[in-house]
Amino acid sequence: MRLRRFRLLPRRFSLPKRSLGQWIVVALGLGVIVAALVGAADPYRQTREFREVVACERATSDCFGSEPGSIVDRRTYTTTSTTTHTDANGHTYTTTTTTTHYEVTWQRADGSQQARDVSSGFYAKAKEGQSAILRVWRGEVVGVEVMGDAQWFLPKSGAVLNAWLYLAFFGLGVLLWGVLFGWWDGLFMLAFRTFAWMFMSFLPVSMTTEALAYGLSTGTDLVIEIVFGLFAIGIAGGMLLTSLDDW
Repeated sequence: MRLRRFRLLPRRFSLPKRSLGQWIVVALGLGVIVAALVGAADPYRQTREFREVVACERATSDCFGSEPGSIVDRRTYTTTSTTTHTDANGHTYTTTTTTTHYEVTWQRADGSQQARDVSSGFYAKAKEGQSAILRVWRGEVVGVEVMGDAQWFLPKSGAVLNAWLYLAFFGLGVLLWGVLFGWWDGLFMLAFRTFAWMFMSFLPVSMTTEALAYGLSTGTDLVIEIVFGLFAIGIAGGMLLTSLDDW
């Protein structure tokens, strides 16, 4: 009996055909990404320059400018966030989280005042009427020292870089939606998926900007950031996948 030889032919894979609307969504997402990256170039450069001063400060402790200031006010306030998600069986669950914020207001030598959220430990030491040393970079206060403790903040360039990175992440979501899905099932689902997608970006983007400005956290701080980041991504990712169950 003769055995027949079969030649294995290479399989050809082709992407599914897309409508004109989907190509428009893809182009829109790509355009947003490009615009965001172009906009992020200058604040990225400034944030890296700030990082060089931070490294110098840690080595010599005399690289940032200093000026006398004082603590003129302090307060605590709470914010409440509510998250609603639906499981595969259609059951809706609502989770409410209350966060306590600690705010300190300082006054500069020229009389101007500025309020920022600080850690609870720094808040405990920063008493109203107490003198403080303000650390300055390019005219803006980036750090406050009180009773041997210091609270550091992102410079304005870091905050601007954050915004551009969020926009780039949003553009990536639009691009992926056009490539992978692209259907329309209502304004509510659009808002829901956008919220879930952007929620996934909060900790990764903030951690990236903080690392660019001050260096990557180490030890317990890094572990806590990673755990919270994975937890937030897991919740938001689950919400996003749940909305795609009917696909």
